[in-house]
Amino acid sequence: MLELLNLHDERLFDDWAKDVSDISTANLENPLLLRDPATKRLSVNFNPQLVAVLREVKYLSIATDEEARTIPDTAQGIYGKNDVYRRYLRNLDLIVAWYNKVRETVLDVEHPLIEAQLQSVDNQLERALTTLCWTSEDAWDYIESTREAVHKLERELQATKDNIDNVTVLLTKWSEAPLFERHEGKNNTLIILEDRENRLNARSDLIAKDSVTIHDLVKKNLELFGATEDSVEWKNYLQYVDDLVVDGFFNSIDKSISFFLEHTNTENIAEGSSLTPLFETKMELVQPTIVFNPELENTQMSNSGSFFDLVDGLVQDMFKQCALFPRIAPHLENGNYQSDVEDILELSDKRNELMERVNIASQAGCEYRDTFSRFQYLWKDDRSEFLATFLQYGRIPTSEEMDQAGDDGIEQKKPTLDQFKEQVDNYEKLYKEVSNDMPNSKLLDEGWFRIDSSPFRAALLNTIKHWSFLFKQHLIDHVTNSLNDLRDFIQVTKTGLGKEVTEGDYDSLVGCMGYLGAVRERIPETDNMFEPLKHTIDLLKIYQQEMSEDVHQLLEELPEQWSNAKKIASTVKQTVAPLQANEVSLLRRKSATFDVRQHEFRETFRAAAPLRFNDDKPYDLLDFWNTKVEEMETEMADICTAANLFEVNLPDFRQLKACRREVGLLKTLWDRVFLVQTSFTEWTKTLWREVNVEQLDMDSKKFAKDIRGLDKEMRAWDVFNGLDGRVKNMVTSLRAVGELQNPAIRERHWQQLMQATKVKFVMSDDK
Repeated sequence: MLELLNLHDERLFDDWAKDVSDISTANLENPLLLRDPATKRLSVNFNPQLVAVLREVKYLSIATDEEARTIPDTAQGIYGKNDVYRRYLRNLDLIVAWYNKVRETVLDVEHPLIEAQLQSVDNQLERALTTLCWTSEDAWDYIESTREAVHKLERELQATKDNIDNVTVLLTKWSEAPLFERHEGKNNTLIILEDRENRLNARSDLIAKDSVTIHDLVKKNLELFGATEDSVEWKNYLQYVDDLVVDGFFNSIDKSISFFLEHTNTENIAEGSSLTPLFETKMELVQPTIVFNPELENTQMSNSGSFFDLVDGLVQDMFKQCALFPRIAPHLENGNYQSDVEDILELSDKRNELMERVNIASQAGCEYRDTFSRFQYLWKDDRSEFLATFLQYGRIPTSEEMDQAGDDGIEQKKPTLDQFKEQVDNYEKLYKEVSNDMPNSKLLDEGWFRIDSSPFRAALLNTIKHWSFLFKQHLIDHVTNSLNDLRDFIQVTKTGLGKEVTEGDYDSLVGCMGYLGAVRERIPETDNMFEPLKHTIDLLKIYQQEMSEDVHQLLEELPEQWSNAKKIASTVKQTVAPLQANEVSLLRRKSATFDVRQHEFRETFRAAAPLRFNDDKPYDLLDFWNTKVEEMETEMADICTAANLFEVNLPDFRQLKACRREVGLLKTLWDRVFLVQTSFTEWTKTLWREVNVEQLDMDSKKFAKDIRGLDKEMRAWDVFNGLDGRVKNMVTSLRAVGELQNPAIRERHWQQLMQATKVKFVMSDDK
């Protein structure tokens, strides 16, 4: 068996030895390198058969001496250069790897910049592809020089790519986080706006710093490529880097806008989502309206601008960063990247989508605000006027009731305590309703926008409390003032009635009668005031409004003091009764004398007052008689005051009152006369051809209508009839003027008119 195996080995060895020389010689004559025509890739042209020969010779050399002696000389010679071939292969592998890397990684925009260097390398590689073989004597020198050339090309190209990678890294940092985000990056917080300027400055500083670095890297690539700044190839390369910067800005802005879109997407803020509102506005009451901060409408009420302006400003901040980076490619039109980025359709669409969501949310917020318009009377109505109306009528009449009442007005009636309670209860009920039903914040249906209504809620509740307290305070003031006024009145009255009145001391008697009259007038009200005041205090206790101890003390003491004051007044009245009787007699004689004088004054007035149409200086007469009437009225007032003190009934003095009325009527009538006369005088100065009969006729008829509307009492006066006749004559005259302005009127007609009227005049174009 061993013999058979040995025989087989010898046969195989003989076959190998016979062919090894031919195979080795043929393969060693091949070129060092091969190129793929399609891809232009290089490969080392060291045939695997040569590798096998080297391996087999190595194994045979370490075998028995007999086998080693039988190895062919050719194979022995090849193996003797084994280290040389290995050195060739290592260096050629590097050359091929570097070259292929250049071919595979070079970009279209880079190729023109290294084309000359690449062509030089290709020219140098041409020998290795054609004539230079493994047995060439200068193979090693060639390989070394070629290796350096290829390595230089690969190294410089890789350096430019590394610089571009660094550029990409810098650009990527801009989009690592949105420009604006939620507080501490948590999904349950609002977006941070307090540090808006700090965030913007930090991002701006980063971009400005990176722009300097990127420009430096581009300058290094200019040196590595060995290009010139004004070459077309370099400008194309700059535009390539320019596009990278645009992409960097795009990614940065897209990151920020997409953050807004993601956090304002109603689908992302569904029930159970970790996302909460992103934006918030405060709803406040700034009388006379409800406002938002930021405002949801473009108005002048908010100093901070509208919510739309706020979000649009945030988006503008994103785009404004592009203006901080000087253009990489200076030959392009714009000096920075802002307009380029703003023209990107995708960003524009996202921006429009975001702003549309803002508009929808703003509209929803305004609709929510409008739901509170039913409360606007609380801050728009004047509380003082409201209370005054309530105190006058015991309720608040509707506008329809006021219109129907007309000049007569609605019946005035003081409010009862129950009506006060009704008003207070209404506001207390409203307070409870708002307090229970109105939340401190409202999350709109969009989910990403919240209205902080707590300021408005607090203001509304405070306003309701003011209304409620308005009526409570009035009741408190009523109780306090009523008791204080009565206390002061009793003290003053007791002091005044305590003074002695002697016969002939008129002033003391008048003073005493004044105090007695005051007591007499106050009795009906004061006798019935204490029980209602007690009920008022009990009502105020229901609303936790406690009166002071002083008030309670007065309410306890004043009834007795008032009773004593009435007794004192009764006693004093009896004491001064004889003196009062004397003054009453004197006052009646004075009244009778004045009554006679007023009748005489009336007759004189009717005779001398400007009641005739032809009276001269009517206004002087009116002034005179107005003064006389005032003198008589002063005297009458003194008599009436004394009569009131001494309880004396007086006549009405109607004659004097009639004079006062007629003075006013005459003033009105003479004002109308003056207006009509001055108007007619101006009309007479108008040229014939310029007379507007239609307009003058309308004015005259208006005068006539106004005259008919004057007080009927004037129609018996001559001045009224004179004025009325004057206006009627003017209406008739204007009708005649209108007929005379007819174009059919000829010269003969004017002659006939002058003969009929016996008045001569000249008709010409200038008259």
